[in-house]
Amino acid sequence: MLPRLTSLLLFTVLTSWLHAEVTLDPWSYTEQEIYPSAIISTATVDWNGDDQDAEDKKTADDPKPKKTDIPIYGDENGWLAVDLAGLPKNADVTVTISIDGYLKPSTWKGKVTRITKAGEARILPKAIWDYEALLKVRQQRPVNVTFKATVNGIDIPESTETYVMRSLNDCMFYVLMDEEGEDFDDFSWLFAAYVNENHPEVDMILKEALKSGIVSDFSGYQSEEPKDVMMQVFAVWNALQRRGIKYSDVSHTTPSKSVVCQTVRFLDDSVKATQANCVDGSVLMASVLSKIGITSYLVMVPGHCFLAFDLGDGEDAKRIGLETTMLGNDEIRSVEEIANLTEKAKLTDFKASYKTFTSAVKIGNASLKEYKDQLEDDSEDADPDIQLISIPDARELGIMPIATSKDK
Repeated sequence: MLPRLTSLLLFTVLTSWLHAEVTLDPWSYTEQEIYPSAIISTATVDWNGDDQDAEDKKTADDPKPKKTDIPIYGDENGWLAVDLAGLPKNADVTVTISIDGYLKPSTWKGKVTRITKAGEARILPKAIWDYEALLKVRQQRPVNVTFKATVNGIDIPESTETYVMRSLNDCMFYVLMDEEGEDFDDFSWLFAAYVNENHPEVDMILKEALKSGIVSDFSGYQSEEPKDVMMQVFAVWNALQRRGIKYSDVSHTTPSKSVVCQTVRFLDDSVKATQANCVDGSVLMASVLSKIGITSYLVMVPGHCFLAFDLGDGEDAKRIGLETTMLGNDEIRSVEEIANLTEKAKLTDFKASYKTFTSAVKIGNASLKEYKDQLEDDSEDADPDIQLISIPDARELGIMPIATSKDK
């Protein structure tokens, strides 16, 4: 019996020592908020490319970390993690994170070979998100996030915290890394996820645009004539005007302490409601233009967004601005009504639309000229509120359109 009592006593002492020394702290890139739009649109994005930051994936060619850096293990692209402190060397660690209804229990298991002097390490399990559930979040709500860990087979007291699950319509602009807002990570290119060239409604809009007779086909840059590109853009503009799309300055977003974000309507929401704010209208136009192969941009300036597009597919192609908030400036007839008009009435109808279109181009070009230097500034001191978001570049990075449940 003595050896058994001795073993039991030793286990009790070891358990008490671990509980007293090893601590668990939850970690989230966006603090106590979760942004479904960011998680979905970046699901296949590898921020570091071929480089690996995670200790359990490093090779001899990967950058060497600083001694003061907390070593990380697991998924370096993860949004949620556990910070452990007081770890013994070469500890066998298991970490599990879960969110009821949204994140299935996601586990990392392995040996922690490198720690700081304080025994610190950050563990990011590969998250098993329920993407279908995330796609349905249209209003923010509280969720319970559970963080668990074992060290050398012994359970560390788990932690459950209440986070806010943000709406799918909330798009991150940038994440503040300090309270003063001087240090931040730019996420403005996430707006490209709301541009959806694959949405079935895009084909309907193009079909209606062809019915107007402004252009005979949508060939993108094939003709190599800038005027042909301009007329294709006008045909799309005219079709959206005939849909009755009006400007609506509805962009209120619930404030966040750590994330600057903007509410964005999805394409089908804007079409159904026949209203769009500056971002919504630009996203809508960019979706259709991207479908026909015209390079499009979302131009972010302080308090505003407008569209830009290239007149050609070369590097030196002229860039045109378009103030999409002017879409609703005309009361013109629907596509179905055009067929019953006389040629004179049709011409009058088109003239009104084209006049507004040219005015929108003039204003858009003036804005491009005003912010030209800032839009071309890619230095660390660049103004985060002034951004040129290239839809093709975002796609190349891996930012895919968010296909909502309504798209199916």
